[in-house]
This record gives sequence, structure tokens and C-alpha cells, in this order.
Amino acid sequence: MPIWKIYFLIVVLSLQSACSVLLPVRSWPPELPSQEYFIDYYQQNEDNHTFQALEDYLYWVQIFYQGNALSPGWFQLTRELLQETDVDRQAFYAEKMQTLGLLISAEWAQNNNIRLIDTRCASVWRDALLEALAQNDLDNYMQRFESDVSAILSGELLKGDIELARYYDVEGFEFF
Repeated sequence: MPIWKIYFLIVVLSLQSACSVLLPVRSWPPELPSQEYFIDYYQQNEDNHTFQALEDYLYWVQIFYQGNALSPGWFQLTRELLQETDVDRQAFYAEKMQTLGLLISAEWAQNNNIRLIDTRCASVWRDALLEALAQNDLDNYMQRFESDVSAILSGELLKGDIELARYYDVEGFEFF
């Protein structure tokens, strides 16, 4: 193959990959938080790059917020919470859920080999939130929830420590 063809091929492949970096990854729904926040988070966690491409990471962020057939997502959980709270407290809880959503989703969307917050943690927190609503204990629970998310992200708490019994004494199902 002549050298000019090899050079041309290298230039074309280089330009193609450069264009893919500049283009937005998949269509980003306007109701989601800023895509740039998640791109920055992804870029800061270089260990994850070995296991997951940016496009895959952003896809999982969208799933976290919007849900899928198996899970209703963060937006639905927030709507459920706000429907059950007094009107005068809704803005307060909406802000808390927005902040927690950013922290949790950015970490949760990473590859299983890397992330500090997994689906089990998210499920426990959802169940505990529903229990807090049932017990009229939302303020207390939200403080513990925020504290535990911060502790996991700072390395002071392990994801394995997140269990429903940490928040509420709820009896499990009994099978016959």
C-alpha cells in the first residue's frame, strides 16, 4: 500500500475519533441535570475508563433518573415523595432529592467494578424512604440518608453496610 494511502487512513481515523469526542453523547433529555456535571465526574475517575466508555456511563445516568422496566427511577421516587409531603415542605425535599440524585447517580452509573454505590444501596434507600413516609419520620431519615451517602463517597462507610435495618426495624417476608 502506498504511503500516502496509509497517511490518509490515519488522518481520517483520527478526525473521526476527534469528532465523536466533540459530539454530545446520545440525546440528553432536558429534564436531566447538566450533562457536563457527569462528564466531569467520569473524567475525574480514570479507573472507570478501563471498564466503561463515557457513552455507557451517560446511558446509566439516564437510566438512574428515568428508570426502566425494572425500576421507576429517581424522578418517579421524587414525585412519590413530594406527593406524600406537606406543600410547605415540598421545595425543601425537592432540593434535597436533587442534590442526593446528583451524588448517587454520578457514582452509581460507573461500572460495577468501580462504583461505591450499587443498585442494592439504591433499593435499600428507596425502601427506607417509603418506610420513613409511612412512619412520618422523613426529616430524621433524610438526615441519615444524606450522612450515609456522604460517608460512602468519602470512604468512611462501605456499600455493604447499607441495609434496611440500619434505618428501620422492619420485619421481612416469611415464606411458608
